[in-house]
Amino acid sequence: LVTDPGTDTDGLGVRHVLRFGAEGTAGTAAHDGTAALAPGHPDGLAYVMYTSGSTGTPKGVAVAHREVVALALDGHWRGGAHDRVLFRSPHAFDASTYELWVPLLTGGLVVVAPPGDLDVPGLARLIGDRRVTGTFLTATLFNELADRCPERLGTLREVMTGGEAASPAAVRRVRAHCPDTTVTNAYGPTETTTFAALFPLAPGDDDPAGQVPVGRPLDGTRLHVLDDRLAPVPPGVTGELYVAGAGLARGYLGRPGLTAERFTACPYGPPGTRMYRTGDLARWTRDGRVEYLGRADRQIKIRGMRIEPGEVENVLAGHPDVGRAAVTVVPTPAGPVLAGYAVPAEGRHPDPAALRAHLRGELPDWTVPLTVTVLDRFPVTPNGKIDTAALPAPGPAAGERSHQAPRDATERALAALWERL
Repeated sequence: LVTDPGTDTDGLGVRHVLRFGAEGTAGTAAHDGTAALAPGHPDGLAYVMYTSGSTGTPKGVAVAHREVVALALDGHWRGGAHDRVLFRSPHAFDASTYELWVPLLTGGLVVVAPPGDLDVPGLARLIGDRRVTGTFLTATLFNELADRCPERLGTLREVMTGGEAASPAAVRRVRAHCPDTTVTNAYGPTETTTFAALFPLAPGDDDPAGQVPVGRPLDGTRLHVLDDRLAPVPPGVTGELYVAGAGLARGYLGRPGLTAERFTACPYGPPGTRMYRTGDLARWTRDGRVEYLGRADRQIKIRGMRIEPGEVENVLAGHPDVGRAAVTVVPTPAGPVLAGYAVPAEGRHPDPAALRAHLRGELPDWTVPLTVTVLDRFPVTPNGKIDTAALPAPGPAAGERSHQAPRDATERALAALWERL
């Protein structure tokens, strides 16, 4: 329990009590006569978390106390859904900021997971046995629970998922088995103090028709979807997502050049306002929500045509037989091509040819993957995200029509020429 010296903690059953203002803590002299700790300041450094993002080069994200408090005091946490929050993320993963400080600064309780890795059944049991009311799960873990035991999430008041694009099929499955649980898609880079936007689906709300939006910003936070000239784009048009207002980190520790590149002046706020360039592609919906479309640095050109793999993934994941989808680029003797990967939705058996037909019906021909490979599950990184580098090499593209022999002399001559190439 974190409290002040005047609080009576007898009879509360609390194992450890930390009293701020007591001897040996901030603002007082310690027993051994050493200098007192300096009092904190809202703009002082609260923590540094290292993230490699999509570059692979670690960079220290420096976050101030003010931004942690802004997260904890956001209005979304009111109502009791986060009275007992499960703390299971590593301290170096920014989800731990929510797991620790949201309950501690709002009168709640932190349910500390036992040390070591928890398998899916063990996590499900822990949530029920310890009466957890709110938790955050990476998209990969959320999808596993949705496939294997979605009903075990029914004791939660709210379950949040994020880190990658939410699977519409997994969200629908959890909501079907847990009608009294709010399922929330959470979005936020480490540079925005864990969460910048939330899309809650409360009991009784309709499922989104397509992909699951990232929703609307937290209190005091602003989202801007801008073109390459920093002009706002209209609803339905893809742009790059910028975040301004509450939650922005101070920058990257010891890297002023990178800080200036990513934390830029915001032309849509008072003088001195900054905004963070997320590198994520997004678009506004007609009803004022934001949809995440993938990383800007994943944009590729194949045969001169620009392709956004994230958009292809969203369409592939929209097929009812698909639980999760991934699209990557693979080399071939004829040049780079797109390869699609799918994990089946619970009880489904997707056919790769049918999935490609679905993609052809929704996308331009040049964005349709040459192959779609169905896997039992995706390889994941230590942070629970899809490890695209570990995806297996796709097999040869299967023909979707039976072989048709040449019908005349001209076709036989053409076939003979192609055989020699």
